[in-house]
Amino acid sequence: MRTFFLIVLIWTYAIQGNTKSHFDLMGGLQGRTLPSFGAEIYAEAGYNQLLWGKKTEKKDFKYGLIRPSVGASTSGVINSIKGEIEFFPISILGLSAGRQIIHSNFNFPFFDCSQISCTGQFERNFIETKMVLGFKGWIAVGNYKTDTLNSPDPNRPMADWRNVIIGEADHEVQIEKKLLVGKMMAQELFGVMYEHVQFQGSREMKESFIGVYQTASKNNLYLIGAGTFQTNQQPMGLQIYFRIHHVSLPSLKLF
Repeated sequence: MRTFFLIVLIWTYAIQGNTKSHFDLMGGLQGRTLPSFGAEIYAEAGYNQLLWGKKTEKKDFKYGLIRPSVGASTSGVINSIKGEIEFFPISILGLSAGRQIIHSNFNFPFFDCSQISCTGQFERNFIETKMVLGFKGWIAVGNYKTDTLNSPDPNRPMADWRNVIIGEADHEVQIEKKLLVGKMMAQELFGVMYEHVQFQGSREMKESFIGVYQTASKNNLYLIGAGTFQTNQQPMGLQIYFRIHHVSLPSLKLF
């Protein structure tokens, strides 16, 4: 709970009247087809506190900010809440820390949930670094994330249904790496994304390589991706991913 208390403190300070700060609000729907079809709705609200520089035009990037946020998501049978603090010493480089609490009421068909912990309350505490670079319409976005996970059952291996891998019982550490390279053309993005996720205890891993297309319309972003997906529990297959993202109040973040 310490992460949530820290978010509240920073939020309270920001609300005290700095003109270089504002709220943001966004949400959407996302889903995938493999290993079984699933979708969730999500929402996130944050407070952007400008630390230096200015952000008045879309092309501006010489500024820094801090952003506490809260978020929630649900698929009906899986529900989560998240608190996070992001710090950007410059807008193209970010560091974040947070906590996510997930409650599952579902026995996944691609796991043997009589032997694996699939239901109950799971906790993720994470730190993440992220960076974006751009040149003449080309962009590259990289993420490196370390998660510590706690499961509700200390005697059975834990399920990670999002990545379709199995970790050790009770407590695990997970490393996630992502890289997106693409070309922006007006309101459209054409790119490829590589993702690698691995438990440090069990050594089970997921790897995916996906081509993505994104287009924008007013306050909405529409993304579709297709490519290969494989894990220790799931043989290689074709996965289609989709996302509809709506921005009610924009953030100062670049990404």
